[in-house]
Amino acid sequence: MSSEARLGGILRRGRMAIATVAVASTVGVLCGPTSTAEAAALPGRLDSGRPNVLMINVDDLAATDIRYMPNVQRLLVQQGTTFTDAVAPTPLCVPARASLLTGKYAHNHRNWSISGTNGGYKGFTGRRNTLPVWMDKAGYRTMFLGKYLNNYGRGSERYSSGEPGWDDWQATIDPSTYNLMSPKFNSNGTIQTPGIYSSVVLKNRSIKMIKRAGTNLGGKKPWFLWVNYVAPHAGGPVEASDPKRRYPDQPSLWLENTRPMPADKGRFSGLELPKTPDMFYAGPGQVTAGKPYTAAQKRVMRYVYQQRIEAAQSVDRAVAGTIAHLKSSGQYRRTVIIFSGDNGYTTGHHDRQGKLWESSQSMRIPLVMVGPGVPRNIKVGSAVGNPDIATTVAALGRATPGRTQDGVDITRVLASSVKAGKTLYRPIPVAAWPTLGGTTTKYRGIRYGRYTYITVTASGVPVLYDRAVDPYETRNLAKEPRYAKVVAQLKVIEAKYRSCSGSTCPKTYAGTLATPSPS
Repeated sequence: MSSEARLGGILRRGRMAIATVAVASTVGVLCGPTSTAEAAALPGRLDSGRPNVLMINVDDLAATDIRYMPNVQRLLVQQGTTFTDAVAPTPLCVPARASLLTGKYAHNHRNWSISGTNGGYKGFTGRRNTLPVWMDKAGYRTMFLGKYLNNYGRGSERYSSGEPGWDDWQATIDPSTYNLMSPKFNSNGTIQTPGIYSSVVLKNRSIKMIKRAGTNLGGKKPWFLWVNYVAPHAGGPVEASDPKRRYPDQPSLWLENTRPMPADKGRFSGLELPKTPDMFYAGPGQVTAGKPYTAAQKRVMRYVYQQRIEAAQSVDRAVAGTIAHLKSSGQYRRTVIIFSGDNGYTTGHHDRQGKLWESSQSMRIPLVMVGPGVPRNIKVGSAVGNPDIATTVAALGRATPGRTQDGVDITRVLASSVKAGKTLYRPIPVAAWPTLGGTTTKYRGIRYGRYTYITVTASGVPVLYDRAVDPYETRNLAKEPRYAKVVAQLKVIEAKYRSCSGSTCPKTYAGTLATPSPS
């Protein structure tokens, strides 16, 4: 019996229980397989060898955005497993990508900001001990494409042959990374300017890289490709309809904006902002409640939202093109695809724009896995974070990480969740540092089951959201007497994992999550 068939048996027994998992107070044991048979049934453990791994990361794509991506829905969501509580523990480009390279939380890899102290490309240390190095040593052909860490390409690295561990290096160089109409690339040491829209050139190059890898040694050597799309991240060049051009004398309306592909411009002109309770809401307990948006700012934010969804369409088509090539080349059945965002993004939620906030709209990321043995069209609510993605890729390749892993193998989360037939909760420590550098946190806390509990560093104000009763996080319940036991438990858990590393980070545990006292 094949490994896919073995996993299929486990999944069929749990499919109905896990297809739509409600939030509950029971904490399950989130651990690895307990038997050799179950271990053999994990996704990617192919009888004939190790899988190829295609990791697709989309910059600033919120978990809620993929509803407008029909190819992602058809080819990934419906063909694989969606993790509905996937988060970026430090929701900012550089910390998230450093976690994807190391399997470590930001408090351990210490790459906290996009520039300045502990920030950006220059702030990332230990480049010779990262996921591509581990995969390369395990016998994989390793390939990188698209956006790397912020500020890459501004120094001598602009002309280097690539970062350690990568056999094929095709990275955009800053500041051109955000020129969506014509980015520049360091192509294994040669500067190239394709002169076409970012998502299109990334799709074309990803297909070429997969073709080369597929013919390498007769296709017997597995490959690992990490593709990093820039859209719908803010970018240019500025066009006539953008806020800076339309309102040149009103800086308050110059909201951060992206640039869709010309073919997609105007496709979502009638799209309104989500009508959710957190939209333009700045109630008590917010970390940095902004000024209420004016009517004009709200109109501009709707335009920003429209542009973001339009820009995501180019990525949606690119994903379809890449998967079509995998199928036509016969590599699809031997490839595990991991599709995710680096962090979430707010467009007026809680009167804010951007990321790095403590809310779910900022922290939650889309995360879908497709491949051999992965169940189709199901949703798993067990908590995972982007450090887990690096740990998972290494496990799929049977590579030996050079760092103790804070993350867990998501395939084991999947198998354990299905076997248990319910959501298995696990604490995820969260923290944020200043965007442009600094060593003092903005906030720190824990996401655990139905709760988000954080403390604002500057004021010491505690914030508790109960997402079971307030999914849009509009009420701070930290001071409510009926949540006293909940807060007490979460304080202990947060303190336990605040500085965790490797084996001391949340991996296996069981217990009962506190619930509010009757009102």
